[in-house]
Amino acid sequence: MSLRGQVGTMALEDVLEWAVRRKVTGTLTCERNGRVRALAVQNGAVEWASSSMPEEQLGQILLATGGITEDGLADALGVRNETQVPLGRILLMVGAVREEDVVTALAAKIRESVSDLVTWTDGSFELDPRPPLGGGVSAPINLDVCLTIARRRVQRWSAIRAAIPDDQVQFYARRTEPPEIDSPIDATRVWALAIASETAARIVAACGGERYAVLDHLAQLITEGALGIDRRTKPRTESATELAQGARARLRTGDRAAALEMAERAKQLAPTDPDARSAHSAAERARVAEVARTLLAKHRVPRLRRSPAEIAEMELTDVERRLVHRIDGRWDLLSLIRTASVRESEALLAIAKLAERGVVELSKP
Repeated sequence: MSLRGQVGTMALEDVLEWAVRRKVTGTLTCERNGRVRALAVQNGAVEWASSSMPEEQLGQILLATGGITEDGLADALGVRNETQVPLGRILLMVGAVREEDVVTALAAKIRESVSDLVTWTDGSFELDPRPPLGGGVSAPINLDVCLTIARRRVQRWSAIRAAIPDDQVQFYARRTEPPEIDSPIDATRVWALAIASETAARIVAACGGERYAVLDHLAQLITEGALGIDRRTKPRTESATELAQGARARLRTGDRAAALEMAERAKQLAPTDPDARSAHSAAERARVAEVARTLLAKHRVPRLRRSPAEIAEMELTDVERRLVHRIDGRWDLLSLIRTASVRESEALLAIAKLAERGVVELSKP
């Protein structure tokens, strides 16, 4: 049975508890402020979790922890884009990582995803009852175990968020040495990364994705007066030049979606700058090619998955809204793109974003 609703009406903790009792199989997709989390559940056990946040993706966690090199990740992402085989399976097939490292990272993603979802007070969710796609590396954990862990953390999360309002914040040292704090993570590494102005999200990735433990430790360092939130600094990718450089770095690691996002910001800051324009063209070509291989090779007819009322409340671009209004379950994807009033590449990327956010479903006729 499919299930869809708003978090303000039905708490995600209740949705997950219902999934435990029913031993549900399917994919639960949750969206809030443009951020998406998904859990693949098989008979009440979570097999994998995904996130739209780049720092929480498997490849970036393995890269940040030193489990894989940038070249190894770029090669694996290239193979994934060509074959659609899940990244974890590719990394194991080519011997780039140890299976225990992949399983550990996936297990952390599952635990942390459930813990985060339980704290959501707004957003939307949808449970697709179809069995989740397999073929990758799974680290099944009983959903009731994840919920038990999440409930133990809820009260502390309030204090953590009071100290660290956002995962993108940066820190500065208020002492020369950190206080001794009992912690399950590498406290020395957390301190070194924090005083090096890494964001909280990057520190989490470098510690294997253990989000709760890392943020808890950072919050304690703030409470003890050892760290402060750096409110004076602007984002590290402030200038168009830095954004263009960041976009090229993302391309080298195979993260084409993040590369295009950074390149678009660079172009917005400096529309006539040759470097920003060049980085944007390269990122757009790479992302369009990636999306085209994925969508045009496997999908045919877009269909709306949200009601008109839900769509009206969503923050969509003008291009996305124009495309949504033309989706009626009869137009095939290629015709929809070719007859759009914008560039075909722009329409294709807009469709991909709508699919990622669960607004449309791309299926064969």
